[in-house]
Amino acid sequence: MSEISATHLVPSRAVVDRSARTRLAYLDGWRGLSIALVLIGHFFPVPGINLGVLGVEFFFVLSGRLMAEILFIERYPLKKFFKRRFSRIYPALLVFVIIAMIALSGTFIAFKWKAALTALTFTYNYAGILVTRAGALDHIWSLCVEEHAYVILALISATVLSRDRVLPLLVALALLAMANGAVSYWVFNLDYEATYWRTDVHIASILLSASICLLKAEDRLPDVLKGPYVALAAAAGAVFLFVDAVPTPIHYLLATPLLALAVNALDFSSRLFSGLLSSWPMTTLGLWSYSLYLWQQPFYKFVYEQGSNPWPMLAGAFACALCSYYLIERPAREWLNRNW
Repeated sequence: MSEISATHLVPSRAVVDRSARTRLAYLDGWRGLSIALVLIGHFFPVPGINLGVLGVEFFFVLSGRLMAEILFIERYPLKKFFKRRFSRIYPALLVFVIIAMIALSGTFIAFKWKAALTALTFTYNYAGILVTRAGALDHIWSLCVEEHAYVILALISATVLSRDRVLPLLVALALLAMANGAVSYWVFNLDYEATYWRTDVHIASILLSASICLLKAEDRLPDVLKGPYVALAAAAGAVFLFVDAVPTPIHYLLATPLLALAVNALDFSSRLFSGLLSSWPMTTLGLWSYSLYLWQQPFYKFVYEQGSNPWPMLAGAFACALCSYYLIERPAREWLNRNW
């Protein structure tokens, strides 16, 4: 859901430009793959595996990699970082919440201003557990986790200046969050939402990917993990471990670390895999991914709970998302970044 790219420190400016473009392409393609999984899982579910949940993990590990590059490797100025995060996320979110609240009034997924406020303050992931749910906003839980992670990682980057200390801290926090989820689910018998919507649990996905990214930056990633097929094999292993037959905590104890490795190993991937991710359809989906993620939810609810035909619902989601991207998201981001 985030859309930030990082550059490599290489001697030639021409090489820098070429590297940045290539990297942006396959990371946008990874983002496109993420939203494709979400859309397939929601509108055309595959028996035996929740591709929607898996797609969210693809988003999270990408965010972890990008945040590590920006905050700990590039040391991007925090004031500018948060301005760009706001311009990227908030205008499209605000418009979505307002239009959805008005347009869905009187339907089975109508919601009121209190639910809207929890979405706009990035507290829905806890409010949806502790207070009340709003089906049209259920997907905002993942956006809340991501925004909370931005703040936490930014605080760490501002207070822990030594990368030698940052890495063990990120690993420790990730392990604690993973253990927290396993105990909540297995010991306290909390359901999926009450466990894995929480930032104190699900931030593990982002922290794990950030940790692997720092290991890679320090050239401490074992050579065996730099092979041309590691990214593909790790991603495939994660998909296999996300099948419904595997207990839910195992998804986040084993499959998510594999995804975190996969997104970071893309730099060493074979041209076949990186080229597929860099293709026009995948990168274009990646550019549209945030608006698609926002707008698919109410249409998905009509399919999932009302049995509506998925094809016109998916077409409606794309129509709203493209209007959002070209009329709200991109113009607002460009204007704010230029004038703020």
